Formats: sequence, C-alpha cells, structure tokens
Amino acid sequence: MVLRMNRLVIPAMPRRLRKFAGLIAIVFWCLSYEAPLCRAQDQAAQNSVGAIVSALRNRDFLQALRLCDLALANTPGDYRIWTLRGMASAGTGDLPRALAAYQQALQLAPDYLPALEGAAQTDFQLGRDDAIPLLLKILDQRPDDETSHALLAVLESRNNNCADAVLHFAKSSDVINRQPAALVDYGICLSTLGRNDDAVHIFAQVLGFGNSNPAARYNLALAQWNDHLPGDALKTLQPLLNTVPADLDALELAADICESKGDTVQAVALLRKAITANPRDVAAYLRFAALSFDHASPRVGIDMIDYGLSQTPNEARLYLTRGILLTQLGEFARAADDFDTASRMDPNLQFLDVAQGLVRSQQHKNAAALEKFRAAVKANPGEAYAHYLLAEALLEEGQQQGSPGSSEELQAALRAVQLDPHLVAAQDLLAGIYLENGDAEQAIQHSRAALAADSNDQQAIYHLIIALRKTGKKDEIPPLLKRLVELRAAGSQTGKIASQYRLSEGSASTASAPH
Repeated sequence: MVLRMNRLVIPAMPRRLRKFAGLIAIVFWCLSYEAPLCRAQDQAAQNSVGAIVSALRNRDFLQALRLCDLALANTPGDYRIWTLRGMASAGTGDLPRALAAYQQALQLAPDYLPALEGAAQTDFQLGRDDAIPLLLKILDQRPDDETSHALLAVLESRNNNCADAVLHFAKSSDVINRQPAALVDYGICLSTLGRNDDAVHIFAQVLGFGNSNPAARYNLALAQWNDHLPGDALKTLQPLLNTVPADLDALELAADICESKGDTVQAVALLRKAITANPRDVAAYLRFAALSFDHASPRVGIDMIDYGLSQTPNEARLYLTRGILLTQLGEFARAADDFDTASRMDPNLQFLDVAQGLVRSQQHKNAAALEKFRAAVKANPGEAYAHYLLAEALLEEGQQQGSPGSSEELQAALRAVQLDPHLVAAQDLLAGIYLENGDAEQAIQHSRAALAADSNDQQAIYHLIIALRKTGKKDEIPPLLKRLVELRAAGSQTGKIASQYRLSEGSASTASAPH
C-alpha cells in the first residue's frame, strides 16, 4: 500500500509561497535604505531604478519592462536593472524570460539576494531542481528564512530525499502550517522515514482544513494503520467506504486493515465491493488472491482471478497470481502454463522466474528450480526475496559444508538480509546456517534480528535458545522457553480459529462474479 502523492500544483501555488511581489518589496526596502548592493552609481541610474520599482508596485509590468530596456541600453552591467527586469517578466507570466534576466543579474553579482530569490522562485515554478543550490545560497545569508526552507523542503521531497526534506519542513512551520499541499508532502516524508506517529499528527492537521479532502483522509488512515492503530484507521476511512463513485484505494486499504484484525469476512466484502465498482481494478483481484492463499482457499482465489481475466485478458500479473494459486492446489502443469503466458505478455514481470522456480521446486525438479532462482536473482539483483528463495532452494538441496554450493547459499542469504533486514525468513535461514556451521555468535545475532522484526517468530526463539546454550549464556534461556511454549499453545488455538475463516468454496458461482 502506498501513500497518495498529493504534490504541490505549481500554477496554484499557495500565495505565501509566491514571492515575486515580496521581492519587489525587498528591492524597494533595499533602495529606500540604501543597502550597499543597491546604491546607485549615478543619479540617472537611481532615477531609472525608482521609476521601474514604481511601475512594478503599480503592477504595470509592461511599462516596467520598457523602462528596464531603456535603462539597460545605457547601463547593461547594472545587476539591479536585470533583477527588476526579471520581476517584470514574471509579472507578465513569461517565466523563461524572467529566469534569463535573473541569471544575468547573478552573473554580474552572484550573491545579490533579490536576484537569488527571484531565480530560485522561478526555477521552482518551472519545476527545476536548479532552485536547490540557489535556495541554499539564500539560507547562507538568511538562515531563518522560513519560505526558502519551505520551498527547499518541497523540492527535496519531490526528489525522495526525505531526510533533508523533513529538516527543512521543521524550519518552515509558520509557512507550511497554512498550506495543506506542503503539509501532505511533509506527512509523506515522515511516513517514508517510519515516523508514523508524527505523520498521523500532520495528516490530521491537513484533514482539519476540510473533511471533504479524500486524499488527506486516506493518508491519515494509512499513517494510523502503520502506527499500529487499526481501529482509528478504520474510523478515519469510514466516510470514504460508501462514496459514489467508489474510492477503490480506500476500500482496498480498509480490506487490508480488516484482515490484519482478523475480520476476514469484512475484508472479503470490501474487496468484492471494490471489484464490483471497477471490474478492471487489478489491485483488488491481487489482494483477493493473496487473502485466498493465506486462508488455504486457492479455488476461491482462482475463480475470482478467472473473472478478472474475463475483464482484463491481457493482464500478466493475473496469470502469474493464478499460477501461484494453482501450485497451492498441486496443479503444477496448469501453473506452468500460466507462468509461460505471463512471461510472453511481460518478460520483465517481477518474480516470474521465482514463481516458475517454485513450481519446479514443488515438483522436486531441483536443478531446474535452482536455475530459475539464479535467473531471478540476476534479473532482480535488488530484490531481497529473490536472494532468499535461492538460498532456501540451495539449503533444501543439501549443500556440503565448504562446497561452492554452501558458499553460494550463505552469500545469497546474507545478500537478502542486507537488502531487507526485516525479512524474517532470511534472518531465520541465516541463523540456521550459522548454527550448522558452528558459529553460535552469528546465529544469535541473526535470531535477535528476526525477533526484532517479529517478536512472535518461534523459529528465531528456538535458534536463539540453541545458540545461547552453545555459548554458555544460559540466563536468557528460561524466559525464552516459556515464551516458546506460550506461542506454540497460541498457535495451536489460532490454527483452530483460522480454519473457521476458510473462504467458502462451495460454489464457483460465488466468485465468478463479485457479488
């Protein structure tokens, strides 16, 4: 699930962030108080500047341009006139011409603040990252300028540089607190950095500007869910669940939240509603299939995917997903056909090689499966799960310690946790490898890493108990044993409950259309 990226719309930029009128005031202040950079070299130049500023203050931008051209004919090296020409051009809406004038002024006087601000603002309005170094130069002169911090924060957030963006957002609170679009960018960056509690407060502030803002409501709900507040998240989403037309993102997020709370019946109802509202919404089919897989009801998921393919017959992801569900049924030949179809439609489909390897692994064709897993790693070197599945396949094949296969297995598992330290299965696999190799300290490290990501990971607790015994660190073992017994008892009860929530497979017609 991803946040809605409600970015600033530059043509409708909040008034507080539009600075060319402010720049006129700055220049007028500068001229009135005879700041060093604005002192005229002669009375004629001074008179020209005064006349141009007067035209700008009266918003007579065409007259200001004519006066600038006359002044520059006599004093082409006057950076103040070039800056004023940039303001006049901006006033007429000719941003490229304004930028050229500001740049000319900066060639003559690189640190001239009004020209820096004008160029930065114009670059920003044109969507150019060239504004960033200009804004930094402005902050060198005026480190507490909140508007420059706000503009810089928005640009950094657009470039996904959230660590820097949040620092600048924090230094521009008086400006952005009245700008919902900038606050949305702030909240998105906080969520990206895992600061979900802070993101909740920011998105709640955005929602306070108007309850009719669906993007703000959706983002607040997502931040609340990520902050482990599923009840609050569902309450926030409620107004979006019965809108016309349907808000598909809200329905799918609500389904995920309901499933996380164990309310599978409601999750299914929400996904069916999303599919009914838009039968071509692939995301809803994929979520329904994942839910079917998790509840050991592959046939229901396959029926729904069949319906999806009747609506979107060229969607490779649906073939891939149906193939995975077919492996759960043990129908490997049909699954392989689906994977081949998906491959023809989209050869770059992520995890296709992994899925094909899974089929061969389930059929005990280990050599062919390994080649598929290796191909998946080569095609997706940045995907932690692909490396993990390769390591697992090598482990199942039974590598001799010290063999090339054993080394490949270890390296694949290590790469998986480097790419995603929260991939619990890979941490567990590494702990087991190190235990087998007699390296109890490394086994302890990776078991603790797995438990940090999932405190209920029984395999990690078991590995940790064994490794601690090998190192003589026995003080931790009694509470770990107690915890393991509790989890196994709870797991047994959960299994009984889960069986009650197996999706109905009684009739294909229930899934052939999303009633």
